[in-house]
Amino acid sequence: MATFREVQDRINLDYLNRTDLGNETKRAITRAIKHYEKNRLWFNLTATALAIGTASTTVALPADFLALDFVTVANNSAQQLLTVRTFDRIAYQNRTNDSGVPTEVCYWRDSLHFTPKPASATSLTIHYTHAYPTLSADADTNPWLSACEDLIVYRAVHDIMANVLRISDATTLTNYKELEGEAFKTIQIGNNLRQNLGKDGAVTGASQPASPKVRDPA
Repeated sequence: MATFREVQDRINLDYLNRTDLGNETKRAITRAIKHYEKNRLWFNLTATALAIGTASTTVALPADFLALDFVTVANNSAQQLLTVRTFDRIAYQNRTNDSGVPTEVCYWRDSLHFTPKPASATSLTIHYTHAYPTLSADADTNPWLSACEDLIVYRAVHDIMANVLRISDATTLTNYKELEGEAFKTIQIGNNLRQNLGKDGAVTGASQPASPKVRDPA
């Protein structure tokens, strides 16, 4: 697993041939991760339980939250799936102040809102795409530097060349953008294989995964 320093050295020594761009390179790596971190990949999926009580129909999201996948509620000894709705619908449903087991949920302003209000204290388990802490120390690392090292490197190199060094050679810039695109496609293929996406789910379960789509980076 590459460290923050090792990725910086690869960018500066292998591609830029510069040793005076330390801070610029750190920022470029951070921007590259931020650009891609909302993509739903095998290593940035997580789940956490959030306690909810009888006095509220909202709960704050974890600080590392990026994008919602689905939500379940503890109902006796089982986990019951909530239907994701719009905020307008949840607010309308809650006008009557009914109590029961929550059945619907929405995201709004860094919180989850649900309906109906819980009749007793319970918990929501949210499954979501999450962010990793920002890299800082030389020894820091995270899956973006291990599973996606080439992607981050090529995007950071292109960023520095275009926006710091102001290189005007269109061919050079295009080459790195193409390398970034190929690296992203490779990651998406690996992600589809790991999650068994695009295959008929009839043998293993009732729901069939959506067909995977490989797209170029924005």
